Amino acid sequence: MPTDRSNTAPFGLTRRALGRAALAGGAAAGLGLPRPAQAAGKTLVVGASVFPDSLRPGISSFASSSLISQTNEALYSRNNAGQAVPGLAESHRQLDEVTTQFELRQGVKFHDGSEFTAEDAAYTINYVINPANGYGSLARIAPITQATVVDKYTLNLTARAVFPTILQGLTNIQIQSKAYFERVGFDGLAARPMGTGPFVFQRWVPGDRYELTANKDYWGGAPKVDRIIVREIPDPGTRIASLVAGETHIIEEVPIDLIPQVESSSVAKLDEIVSSVGLILTYDVRVPPFNNPKVREAFDYAIDKEAIRRELLKGRGELLQGQLLTSTTFGFNPALKPRPFDPDKAKAMLREAGFNFRTPIPIATQSGKYLSDVDICNAAAGMLSNIGVNATVNVVEGGVWTQMQRAQRAGPMYMIGWYSLGDADFAAVWFTEGSRRSVWKNDEYERLFVEARSTNDQEARERAYHRMMEILHAENPAMFLFGLPSLYAVNKKVTGFGAASDKILRLAAADIA
Repeated sequence: MPTDRSNTAPFGLTRRALGRAALAGGAAAGLGLPRPAQAAGKTLVVGASVFPDSLRPGISSFASSSLISQTNEALYSRNNAGQAVPGLAESHRQLDEVTTQFELRQGVKFHDGSEFTAEDAAYTINYVINPANGYGSLARIAPITQATVVDKYTLNLTARAVFPTILQGLTNIQIQSKAYFERVGFDGLAARPMGTGPFVFQRWVPGDRYELTANKDYWGGAPKVDRIIVREIPDPGTRIASLVAGETHIIEEVPIDLIPQVESSSVAKLDEIVSSVGLILTYDVRVPPFNNPKVREAFDYAIDKEAIRRELLKGRGELLQGQLLTSTTFGFNPALKPRPFDPDKAKAMLREAGFNFRTPIPIATQSGKYLSDVDICNAAAGMLSNIGVNATVNVVEGGVWTQMQRAQRAGPMYMIGWYSLGDADFAAVWFTEGSRRSVWKNDEYERLFVEARSTNDQEARERAYHRMMEILHAENPAMFLFGLPSLYAVNKKVTGFGAASDKILRLAAADIA
């Protein structure tokens, strides 16, 4: 199995081994974190697995949304289970097939003291739906054609057709102050977020820290802590060492093999929830060798997915059934099954396809963005190497990764996870041309996607998604691997925090005893 050289420290020790050594010696002080017990007031410190490269609104990743949602809110928000719940809008009603009216909360203030009104909501949404602005989350609400102010606290959203997932779509759109947006511009929003959220922006150091203070006038009630520090700690062993040493209170993405370190600790506990993420290895189908569908299919036979789940995930999560969706997601196709592990067939198919076994196949991944991501990529690369493929693993820093994805140049083969939040629309969208995330295109898939999000007939929607999953299974624009759990580790003194199925930190109710 190839060595992940970018994850190796001096003297041949892996970064994870260094993390374990720090655990054994109780020495995580090298992080430079303030010890929470010594901080003024109540400071909650979070160890994040990965940071985005910026705080630009609209980046479609949990890493950016998790930070920005501390300061900015949506009309409808998500809870930890992934369900849409009222946010800046108190309620909604359907005026006709294409018009939804929202009653907004009154008395809500932006952090600069100005009042939130329908003008702010309409301005934000009209900006998002203008394709010329290149807003990253546009695909979530693309059917919306206009946001109209009815009165100070009433907003109408008009769609080009029936839009059955409008509430879930809106959960990805953080509302901005119209006056602030016009004054500072899009770059200003990224430099200094300012919203209605439970925390007020103080400082952002890319690759290091994100600092916030409590919004004491928050409409939902003042947060329980006075200050939040989110630190990027990419190495999982070091994250756990920081928690055990008392330097962080909450950490993300606990690797399976380090769970015993958390459970045996006297200060921390594991917090777990089932997520709806489909973890996949995506191909760049524009270039050789993955422009050949036979090569993509052969790679699918070369990977023993169940063995990886059994050994690396210790049986947690689920094997994706030859499709993007997890089994509890609306639209999951029960007729599909994963291709069996058959390395001999894989090698024969590659020979038939004229595959050049000397061709380098780097598998790009981040470290710690998804559960056991680097280990899974190393296992896949090892299995491909076993049939003669020249596969390696390329671990990429979070900010660089975001830039690669934005340019649609993440590599010939790369790891990504798409969340469905319980409805196929929210995962299936990323394989459409309009999402700007996929370089694979299929006209029937595109047509079915639009049909499925343009009707309230659930049976018709389900039929469309079943066929879309069949198309993905047949054409293999990606290798479908696992549905993953979401694993956090939390100091036992922390209350009011829960693991989130969508990986968004919800910290307003978190407290430290």
